Amino acid sequence: MPENRGRILVVDDEPFARTVVRRMLELDGWSVSEARTTKEALSLLSQEPEPVALLLDVLLEEESGLEFLERSREAGLLVPIIVMTSMEDVETAVRAMKGGAYDFLVKPVTPERLRTAIRHAAERRALLVENRDLRKRVRQEAFGRMLVGESPAMKALYSEMERVVETDIAVCLLGETGTGKELVARWLHENGPRAKGPFVDINCAAIPETLIESELFGHEKGAFTGAAGRHKGKLEQADGGTLFLDELGEMAHPTQARLLRVLQEKTLVRVGGSETVPYNARLVSATQRDLTAAVREGRFREDLYFRVVVYPLRLPPLRERTDDIPLLVHHFIRVFRASTGRAVEGITPEALVSLEAYDWPGNVRELQNAVFRAVVSARGPFLTTADFPDLSADHVPRYLPRPYPPRADLAPGTQAPASLPAPTVAVSPRLVTMEDHERAAIQQALDAANGNVRAAADRLKVARSTLYRRIRALGLSAAS
Repeated sequence: MPENRGRILVVDDEPFARTVVRRMLELDGWSVSEARTTKEALSLLSQEPEPVALLLDVLLEEESGLEFLERSREAGLLVPIIVMTSMEDVETAVRAMKGGAYDFLVKPVTPERLRTAIRHAAERRALLVENRDLRKRVRQEAFGRMLVGESPAMKALYSEMERVVETDIAVCLLGETGTGKELVARWLHENGPRAKGPFVDINCAAIPETLIESELFGHEKGAFTGAAGRHKGKLEQADGGTLFLDELGEMAHPTQARLLRVLQEKTLVRVGGSETVPYNARLVSATQRDLTAAVREGRFREDLYFRVVVYPLRLPPLRERTDDIPLLVHHFIRVFRASTGRAVEGITPEALVSLEAYDWPGNVRELQNAVFRAVVSARGPFLTTADFPDLSADHVPRYLPRPYPPRADLAPGTQAPASLPAPTVAVSPRLVTMEDHERAAIQQALDAANGNVRAAADRLKVARSTLYRRIRALGLSAAS
């Protein structure tokens, strides 16, 4: 019995034809999965291991093989598809190859012809997988540069972004102000199939209602006072690329109705014109509002909602990923140190605790601005609590630890939950040594790893023996 070389998926509604093909493939060491319909094929495609190739009959009962082929390619399926038919029809062959078929076979297929087609498809598959993995690594590096964070919330967000980046599906970014919605939109564009096209953005809340349709759909000369010539709207400008609709929830009802029609028909008519203009752009939208509530209240059209919120992506607020605050702070210090020329090397542990305790209603943007102000106003090499005067007690939620004396207006006996660190009293800023920073970094890594030195060393990217040596020198303790 030959060694298993991988899995081939055969989609044919004729049992005898499937049996013949399966026996030929199994003689060459391939394992074979069989499907009678495209619905069954989709289910089998999601199973592991992913097929090396897919043999697809043209004439199927529910959906034709050619329709399934075109739909699969639009969805970004990487499995090479070999189309089979019992009719030697030039038109069918041309449509199959235009639809993305890797090869075209006429039944009955000889073992030699089938063997050659499968071998070439397997080679093609290996190249596609290698290319996909390389692109994924590049995307991951770009994500790390654009959206700093290693928390579980950010890893989950990246995983969801990876699912849709290579497709044309309409994505709606849901998140509070300052969470990075535009950065995510640009990442989806720059790492997707339309990266060579334009990225065009429009803020639906920043443009008056009387001008929004002109901005979106364009206008003809003389359409209104001041229209001195033809103007291409954002949809036309985004042709071949991505249109980013920011603050979608602020769009007026009349504009929603017209946008719905444009999205349905993939054509538009400029304001004051009659010419039908086709366009081809991926739609990415963003909002900080609850669109489902807006639909219930009649402020947002339900039919448009289902057009734009095909794949919702929720961006976590900073208070849900406080583990990322130290990374973000040090990233911003490096950036602003270079741009301002200030000799700021880092931040004191006390100041970092203060930043982690704050709830950041403005999210990453607010943190970025706070660090920028602190770097500009800093009097020493390390940022201290005195460099963040805006983070007063009035802004810090009571359920988080406080790095300063308790407020007098708190109810008697009010204190932080036992699971959180005890409040510390602020002291006069002192010079913090590099040893202090090292001790704090190692302790944080040990806490995150529950005292496990091996895991902490991996987190800090140092040798375990080195970490053991520094733990002893600094008087720290660890489990193992």
